[in-house]
Amino acid sequence: MSPFGDADFLSGRTNVVDPCGQEWQSHWIDNWSLLLILEGKGEIELETGCLPVVKQDLVLIAPGYPHKFRCPGPWVLLWVHFLMRPHLCPLPGWTECQPGARCCNLPKREFLRARSALQEACLLDLRRAPNWYLLAYCLLESVVLRGCRVAAENTSNENVWLPLAQQMLLEPVTNDFSMDRIAAGCGMSRTKFYTAFKRLCGLSPRAYRELHQMRRAQLLLENTALPVAEIACQVGISNPFYFTGRFRKFSGSAPSEYRSRLWKGKKQPPSR
Repeated sequence: MSPFGDADFLSGRTNVVDPCGQEWQSHWIDNWSLLLILEGKGEIELETGCLPVVKQDLVLIAPGYPHKFRCPGPWVLLWVHFLMRPHLCPLPGWTECQPGARCCNLPKREFLRARSALQEACLLDLRRAPNWYLLAYCLLESVVLRGCRVAAENTSNENVWLPLAQQMLLEPVTNDFSMDRIAAGCGMSRTKFYTAFKRLCGLSPRAYRELHQMRRAQLLLENTALPVAEIACQVGISNPFYFTGRFRKFSGSAPSEYRSRLWKGKKQPPSR
């Protein structure tokens, strides 16, 4: 038992039913926080950035990291604030996705086991019958170790699927191009693929693709005299009006304006 008795174990279930969502600040930052997302999705805002979370995500937040919860609609999660016992530190295989935060998406079987363990731990905490504390801690630690194992497996697979995903995202658009096909090619569901890709790259797959399209367009505008419509096709956007709108949002000016500003008083490069 910890030197604090049973005061270092506090658990519960948060059920947001408001269709407009909610936002709230966590006041428990002196201990570790473990969260399991049962339904819905939301965001955990830390000082270092925003961590999007979805169903089956297991999240671990270290002490001393203020964080805020935000959800756009219904959201259900189990949570535990606890003191990490020394034999679990360092957490094997579970690296931080942001300073102070670890997150992994559990496969369905692992998720069901983690949910069952945390539900029992929460019930023990609620009733606090004799000898509840050690059993609740064992259940909690089994979930933490489950997260370590899944995170380690995911990390070992990243060297395989992430470069493949990036390559597929940057391929020219074809009739069979779809995010579902890319996710399937990486051995994931669409939701899991989006979540994992954003955590590793800092952008959603579509935002990652568009960023590279716009940077490629900048190079073509700066170094060739190709028409804007041709540049749009070369970067994989068939509609030149859509391309102009996206480029304006990216750079602050339309493609022709961007080129004119760069070429002002200079000899135009040859068409390539």
